[in-house]
Amino acid sequence: MQIYNPLGEFGLKNVLAAFSSRQDGNMSLCFGGTLNSLENRKKFLSAAGIDYRDLICAKQAHGKNIEYATETNKGSGALEYDSSVADTDGFISDKKNTPIAVLTADCLPVFVYDPERPAIAILHAGWRSTEKNISGEGIRAMQERFGSAPKDLLVGFGPAIRSCCFEVENDFKSNFPFGLINRDGRIFMDIALINRKQLLGCGVKEGNISDPGLCTFSENKDFFSFRKEGQAAGRLISVIMLR
Repeated sequence: MQIYNPLGEFGLKNVLAAFSSRQDGNMSLCFGGTLNSLENRKKFLSAAGIDYRDLICAKQAHGKNIEYATETNKGSGALEYDSSVADTDGFISDKKNTPIAVLTADCLPVFVYDPERPAIAILHAGWRSTEKNISGEGIRAMQERFGSAPKDLLVGFGPAIRSCCFEVENDFKSNFPFGLINRDGRIFMDIALINRKQLLGCGVKEGNISDPGLCTFSENKDFFSFRKEGQAAGRLISVIMLR
């Protein structure tokens, strides 16, 4: 099993970060075919060094709410969807062996690590959450809770629908002042670029942002895509944990 590490280029030792692929199976307990989802989670997370029963997941709402996760939250959404943390699109934590996760099928997963504190964050940046600047909210939450300095933060992006394939309505121009591309009158959104600029605006260093450039739509054989598959789409998991 191949484990994708979005923070791998930084050579870190005391943090685990990983995102799954289509080959790992559906990781959602409520979207797509869920029959084997728990077994998929167990197999993937075990290979990554994480106990799937400790997982902390959210009932994602495409907002900007970010929760502080501790040991008491372990297992929230791990075995059934109803126990997931409500109305949340991101987590921050400074507790060891406390895995925090988001689930995606086109939205951008954002992994954040503060090596000084140390502390972590995982963010679910769909276009609605991006419009609400969830990346900026995540950085601010780490500053307020942990005293994190943005210049120290290391950030990794996971797979998401990219500007090659993310066509949007023309009225998106009023929502996003940058990150929109006009191709012969058709508008495409660069959700990774927008989040990158939002992070840079908070003081994160350009060289501290790692982006593999993976597109869930054009690389649908490897990743789930809601835009391509509709309601049948499974979900990828993006997880990070201090150790």
